[in-house]
Amino acid sequence: MESPLFYTPCINDGLLPEQEAYHAAKVLRARPGMSIMVTDGKGTLGQAVLTEVSFKRVCFQPSELLPVSPRPYKVRIAVAPTRKPERNEWMLEKLVEIGVDEILFIKTVHTHLESFGRVVNQERMEKIAISAMKQSGQFFLPGISIGISLNELLEQPRDAVGFIAYVPEKATAPHLAKASPGVADTLVLIGPEGDFSKEEVQAALDSGFGMVSLGSTRLRTETAAIAACHAVHLGHL
Repeated sequence: MESPLFYTPCINDGLLPEQEAYHAAKVLRARPGMSIMVTDGKGTLGQAVLTEVSFKRVCFQPSELLPVSPRPYKVRIAVAPTRKPERNEWMLEKLVEIGVDEILFIKTVHTHLESFGRVVNQERMEKIAISAMKQSGQFFLPGISIGISLNELLEQPRDAVGFIAYVPEKATAPHLAKASPGVADTLVLIGPEGDFSKEEVQAALDSGFGMVSLGSTRLRTETAAIAACHAVHLGHL
């Protein structure tokens, strides 16, 4: 039987975070002596044995640490969140499962700013990312940034090659999967419900972002973000 995987920010401390401890004790009914796997979300995988188990405190003794090599390229998605928290959470979960290195929830002209803090909560998003990382058998936890405006993002220095998923009517643009092969670090901008404003698109183009397509159909924001992440991976096959 495969040993269950747990997350802890510091493996050498030998202590699971409270939420992970509760899952081990309550859901899995773990007992001292049980073998587990642990990851710090930074590319380290460890074999360990439980030494103490309670609903709020689970300790372990690591026995072997195995470094995991990262992908040779990075995928970053900057997306304006939808007005429904559950759709943003589902989007984040799927992005992590597919493989994303950073998710930025950005503010744009058409973003509903009054509800921004309600629809994307940092603590909640981090918990979802940890769960999705473990479920998909990965060992790198993506960065999550919330609240930066598109203009602020465009003004930041970056190493990533930038793309904006936007194609005007009667215009053409290469599909992202064909535009990103060989790019070591990719940042894709995904617009809100109502899309980017013309001024925002022009600002992105002026900042060196390339215009790309995600296909011939109109996609919801969360679908577009997932399609973009997958397209970058396809470009590296």
